[in-house]
Amino acid sequence: MASTALAVLTFAVFIRTFPPITCAIDNHGFRGSLTRVHKHSSNYSADVHRDTRRLAFLTPAPTTSPAIALALQALAENGAGAYHVSLSIGTPPLTFPAILDTGSDLVWTQCAPCTECFEQPTPLYDPARSSTFSTLPCASPLCRSLPSPFRRACNASGGCAYDYRYVVGFTAGRLAAETLAIGGASFRDVAFGCSTANAGYMDGASGILGLGRGPLSLVSQLGVGRFSYCLRSDAGASPILFGSLANLTTGDGVQSTPLVQNPTVPVQRAPYYYVNLTGVRIGAADLPVTPATFGFTSTGAGGVIVDSGTTFSYLAKAGYAMLERAFLSQTAGLLTRVSGAPFDFDLCFEAADVDAVLVPGLVLSFAGGAEYSVPRRSYFDAVDEEGRVACLLVLPTGGVSVIGNVMQMDLHLLYDLDGGTMSFAPADCATI
Repeated sequence: MASTALAVLTFAVFIRTFPPITCAIDNHGFRGSLTRVHKHSSNYSADVHRDTRRLAFLTPAPTTSPAIALALQALAENGAGAYHVSLSIGTPPLTFPAILDTGSDLVWTQCAPCTECFEQPTPLYDPARSSTFSTLPCASPLCRSLPSPFRRACNASGGCAYDYRYVVGFTAGRLAAETLAIGGASFRDVAFGCSTANAGYMDGASGILGLGRGPLSLVSQLGVGRFSYCLRSDAGASPILFGSLANLTTGDGVQSTPLVQNPTVPVQRAPYYYVNLTGVRIGAADLPVTPATFGFTSTGAGGVIVDSGTTFSYLAKAGYAMLERAFLSQTAGLLTRVSGAPFDFDLCFEAADVDAVLVPGLVLSFAGGAEYSVPRRSYFDAVDEEGRVACLLVLPTGGVSVIGNVMQMDLHLLYDLDGGTMSFAPADCATI
């Protein structure tokens, strides 16, 4: 990857490959409510394992569509560490919790009759009982947007069918259209995945709400030009807002950076929210980051994404090595390092009182001059039940770098798709 490539990619155009659904969003926008799957630090190891499998799907290739795979791969994962949004589907409506996922572009739930399904907290959605259900025809643009590895032989009676198998599970069903409601706003003919055979498990969720940049995501189908959310670090309800309700008050605390696009892989195959991470500061030390540290490779790997479906944050190996060296240098003689292997973190320390531990601050710098002073508990926290071992909640990765949902907590994030920017500001999410 050349540095000049990054220079010309400091903007992004939100691509709507297909016309938006005909529906009345009006000028007032709409909002929903998110609930954190609250976990104790003793379960952090399970989150790391889940993230590791997810990262394998987040690295795009020019001829595949990992975003669809990612949405379906979630079937085999524990949904802990995620945020759930309440959706209603069908007529009469059936309400179910779905995982908020900005890293995939498919809305889906399990459907009856289900030949093999994981246990879920709500009744199965039965299309036969809904007066507004319809199967998408094979020739529909949204059916054709399903990548060929996952699209089954299509016929007039079966409609648009998919079948995806992966290392730890599978899902099969059909792409259909249905009335979908979120936060009191209802929309007709939303395309969604109706899965009737699944192997896997999601703790407390019955599906996925994909909000990526691909044609199948809810924001693409509705033609919504902006959305925002604020993830609470406690167990309270978090807001998610769409349209004109998604707004950040202009002020000194608001930071903005351009969304960028993968130069090699089309947005349909990599519908992620990429940003240009230009610098990292730990304590008073600016790490020797270059455009190549977190940039794209010639094959489309690399880059940095903001992803609500990944729990922790991950930096490309070269950047992580810089961070680790600086952190160890600045805490030498102050903290006692211990093995992070039992917790699946790399950098851990003994700490009798985690809150009293003095650690260097972490600041991320982005294109356009935006800076994010990361709250300490979003990058360094206790990982055992006793609170005596604390770890750096950032890990190395060989692929795309990810800013996960723990690092997004207590931050109001605005995805301005029409303007091609992401804005953020520290916030009390309970007041939004």
